[in-house]
Amino acid sequence: MSSTRDVDITKIIDDAPLSSLQKRVLALCLGLAILDGIDAQLIGFVIPAMSADWGLSPASFGFTLALSTGAMVVGSLLFGPLADRYGRRRIIIVCTVIFAVFTLATALVTSMTALIVLRVIAGLGLGGVTPNLIAMVSEYSPARIRATMVTVTVAGMSLGGFLGGFAAAFLIPEFGWQALFVVGGVLPLILTAVVMRWLPESVKFLVAGGRAEEAARIVDKIAARERVTATSRFVQDTSTATKSPVGALFQGGRAVDTVLLWGVFVINFLVIYFLLSWMPTLFGEGGRSASTALLAASLFNLGGMTGALTFGRITDRIGNGFVVVMAGYTLGAVCTALVAMLLGSGWVLLVAVFFVGFGMSGSSAGIIAIAAAVYPVAVRATGVGWAMGIGRIGSIAGPAVGALLIAAGLGAQSIFLLTIVPTLLAVVTLGIMSLRARRLQGTRSFRTTGTPHTMAAAE
Repeated sequence: MSSTRDVDITKIIDDAPLSSLQKRVLALCLGLAILDGIDAQLIGFVIPAMSADWGLSPASFGFTLALSTGAMVVGSLLFGPLADRYGRRRIIIVCTVIFAVFTLATALVTSMTALIVLRVIAGLGLGGVTPNLIAMVSEYSPARIRATMVTVTVAGMSLGGFLGGFAAAFLIPEFGWQALFVVGGVLPLILTAVVMRWLPESVKFLVAGGRAEEAARIVDKIAARERVTATSRFVQDTSTATKSPVGALFQGGRAVDTVLLWGVFVINFLVIYFLLSWMPTLFGEGGRSASTALLAASLFNLGGMTGALTFGRITDRIGNGFVVVMAGYTLGAVCTALVAMLLGSGWVLLVAVFFVGFGMSGSSAGIIAIAAAVYPVAVRATGVGWAMGIGRIGSIAGPAVGALLIAAGLGAQSIFLLTIVPTLLAVVTLGIMSLRARRLQGTRSFRTTGTPHTMAAAE
């Protein structure tokens, strides 16, 4: 075999059996995603205990929540481009250390000012980790299971929030609210030590950056039979985002898709955070008990995790993420209408809430997988990071819109029905993106598990 033969890095990853190295990457990224999900929701779990301890009303923590969410927006926008320049692995480690250290330090706070400062800095790290975990998993996944691996990672964040709630229920009564921040800081630091030893850099990032020797060593662990050496010529888009990775999101025919994708992300976050914030209140106005409202919130999250895993697997089987996510949003809209009509019912209402989460929250993982496929390696972390960062504007707007609708005197049924409008707008937007993809590829359908339509040379 000639040592100078062309080596298609994407074809090797797609064709080879899933190696122990790739399984290790998924496991480590999933672990970090779970801890990211726990830390992102810690403040919500401790507010009742902190407010009682400090003699403040729970409402006084609203500014802290808003700034923390805003910091996550900034973190997504900031660290995505940095990862496209300096590497996924390095930024994942830096961001994890940031949110872990400042979460741990929060256990010592005694004032609202200190709490705000620490949660804002921790939020920067939390926002920066997410897009890079997704980019790393996407770039190590073979096309046949790429959507599944990405959605498993995203579902890990929801699982983190679920586990964090259980941890809070046990730790806070026994050890105080400080214990939750200690656990939320120590566990990521322990896992970071493991990551520093065992998580490799993205092999596609190494190839794009011309680091052939390091890439060859990793490829040898993925598919030893290929016998790739440092002198092999890797076939891939070798350009790196050294000047303006954000500007690259609007180049090469990607501008329209980028704007449309951002719109879908904003709608997604707006609807989900609106439901998470106001569902218990709306259920109360609809005559449901507090226990039913809490059970409904749990079922919504369970539905989201189930939907994410289901949609990821379906996407890998049919190869068209647009169709899957559009179907998910449509299901979410239909079941939201059922919730509005069934507010006075019992178990049927809870089943409908589960499927709202299944369709709406489950589709979140699907649009992230689409974002990872739309952009080439050189700007993938930037693309995913900015899509999630812009989308988080919806997470701020959603609760605010809900407050305005409630203050306007609208009933619970009317408010639930109004959420259907942005959901269907997301379906239409994704339909436009799908049609654009088909037109640009001719008769070939867009595959979010494979090579994106405008990036045929980038993978």
